[in-house]
Amino acid sequence: MNRARSRTIMWVTAIALVAGLAAFFTRPEGRAATDVKRSFFRTTPDGVAALARGIARLGRPTAPRITPLADAEPVPDALVLLSPSVVPSPAEVHALLERVRAGGTLVYAPLLVPTVFGTLRVTPLMDSLGIAFRLPQEGDLEDPQWAPHALTEGLPAPDPPRRVLRRLTERGLVARRDAERGDIQVVEDTSEASGPPLEDLLTTGPSEDRRWIGAGLTPLGDGRVLVLSDAQSLSNARAAENPLAPLVIRALLAHTTPADTVFFDEFHQGIRGYDSTARRWAGFVLGTPRGRTLLHVLTAAFVALACAGLRFGSPMTSVAPPDRERRSPLEHVSALGDLYEKAGAARAAAFLLLARLARTARRPPPRDLSEAETLVRELEARRGAHPSLASIRRGLRADPVDLTMIAAGIDDHLAKRPTP
Repeated sequence: MNRARSRTIMWVTAIALVAGLAAFFTRPEGRAATDVKRSFFRTTPDGVAALARGIARLGRPTAPRITPLADAEPVPDALVLLSPSVVPSPAEVHALLERVRAGGTLVYAPLLVPTVFGTLRVTPLMDSLGIAFRLPQEGDLEDPQWAPHALTEGLPAPDPPRRVLRRLTERGLVARRDAERGDIQVVEDTSEASGPPLEDLLTTGPSEDRRWIGAGLTPLGDGRVLVLSDAQSLSNARAAENPLAPLVIRALLAHTTPADTVFFDEFHQGIRGYDSTARRWAGFVLGTPRGRTLLHVLTAAFVALACAGLRFGSPMTSVAPPDRERRSPLEHVSALGDLYEKAGAARAAAFLLLARLARTARRPPPRDLSEAETLVRELEARRGAHPSLASIRRGLRADPVDLTMIAAGIDDHLAKRPTP
């Protein structure tokens, strides 16, 4: 029994060791991010972790927000929404702007998305703020300048932005697909829309009377919205050198209190929650080819180990085969005795055999050698000395215990067979 248990433990240990080595060598490797996310969590060049840490070091705690802006937690007092890949819904826009009107601060950089018709998309939040992208033409990105404002005072000369914004109340150039010719043409937008006032902070353009917006501040109720034409200037790769990052930090420090937390909207970056270690392993084991292969190999190994340790049915048929004679009771007892001897439990088997004699004497079965000899002496006192009882005593005193002799003596005593 101990040997079988040790063998099982050895196999389990070996399989666990092989599984650990296989998991180590097939573990999921880090993958380079091919998409661009202005995420609080990313320390890659496209992320904005450096901006968040800079804000925190200057006295404003920062945290990610991974829930929507509507039907969830209240909208925070200070929110940073940079190039969201998931467009906020009208309900979220309403909740967000209501919080801004109540005294909140929003830093917003819309994502430039061409539509299937060749136009530049205007999201519900952009429409509410009265801004839209303009397709840059020759000279539109030249001569970037800070507008006179308390937030821009003392900043180094600005870098040219990659794209610019325009007010929806102004006419600008947009891209539209010609229905007849099927090609994309740059035309003048004649649509008119109203929106809140927008104070220029960073402007570009070929002339003083035709300037486009690289950054602007929109007062809204008791709050304000800092609008940026592009969030690339705030990325980890450029925040240390581009003066637009200090502009954003100045705005957040000026319009928040030390008790406020600046939240970075991660929900609209497509991030829905934190991955636990168990979830990452489950994704590896169930969601990758190498993980599924490892799972199948381990399952097969444990099934084989379990089957090796299970007994399926009785080792002997209930009815003897017709070509063989059935065992006599003595042969059966002898075979059973051999099994007990191989297991090292011959003495326990002898006590079980003597239980038959104990029942005839109305005594409990013996539990040790002294009780067994007491039982034999009591039978001799009741019925007199008999060779069968002497055989039982010799079988008990033998080393090892002679189960065959004890069984024969018990049968002979109970049958009262005369000795030859």
